Amino acid sequence: MTIKAYKAMQIVDIALYDHLIAEEILELLPLHVEPVFVGKKKGAHSKSQEEINDMILSYAKQGLKVARLKSGDPYIFGRGAEEAKELIEAGYRVEVINGLSSSIAGVAEAGIPVTARGYATNFSVVSAHLKGSLINLDWIHLLSIKNHTTVALMGLSLCEQIQKEALKTGVCKDTEIAIISNASRANQKVKITTLKSLHVDSLDMVSPAVLVFGSVVNLASILG
Repeated sequence: MTIKAYKAMQIVDIALYDHLIAEEILELLPLHVEPVFVGKKKGAHSKSQEEINDMILSYAKQGLKVARLKSGDPYIFGRGAEEAKELIEAGYRVEVINGLSSSIAGVAEAGIPVTARGYATNFSVVSAHLKGSLINLDWIHLLSIKNHTTVALMGLSLCEQIQKEALKTGVCKDTEIAIISNASRANQKVKITTLKSLHVDSLDMVSPAVLVFGSVVNLASILG
C-alpha cells in the first residue's frame, strides 16, 4: 500500500472492498469508515460489476466520500476504468491511486524478476478470462517468443485449456512456468513446473494466483 492510499482511506466515509483485500488493509480503516463487502470471486459473485457501479454512484449522490479498495493496480484488469468512467460521466470527481500490480509485485514476491539480462528482455501481461466468463487464449503465441516473459492473471482454473492450446500450437513442452498463489500473504505458495506438467501441478494451488511463463522462473531458486 502506498502512503497516498493510506491517507485517502482516513478521510472517506464508505469503503467498498472484495475478497482480494487482505484483513491487514481493512484494519487500517478508521472507525468512522463503513466497510461494505462487494465480493467478486470466481463462481461466487455477491455483486455484479453493474451493481457495484450503482452502489458507488448511490453513495456519491448522498454526498459521501467513497473509496473502492482494489488489490494491485485498478487499471490492470481491475475494472477500475468502468467504475471511474461511470462516476465521471455523472459529474463526480474521481481520483485513482494506483497500487502495484500482482503481475509485477506478486511475481517479485516469488523471487522472479519479469525481466533479467540473459533471461528476458521484455514481458507481456495478459488475462486468461474475458467478460462473461469467456476464455482468452489469444496470447498463447507469446510463449514461443525467445527471451520473453508472459504473466497470465486469472488463469489458474484454466491451466488445462492453456496447456492443451500451447502444446497444440507448438510451444515447447519444457517451457518453464511458475504458479504463485496468494502472493505476499502469509499463506503464499510457489510451484515451479513446466508446460507438460502444468495442469496436474495446478490442481493443488489456490486462487488468487499468477502464472509466469519463461526462463526467468529459474531465478526463483536463487532470489526467492
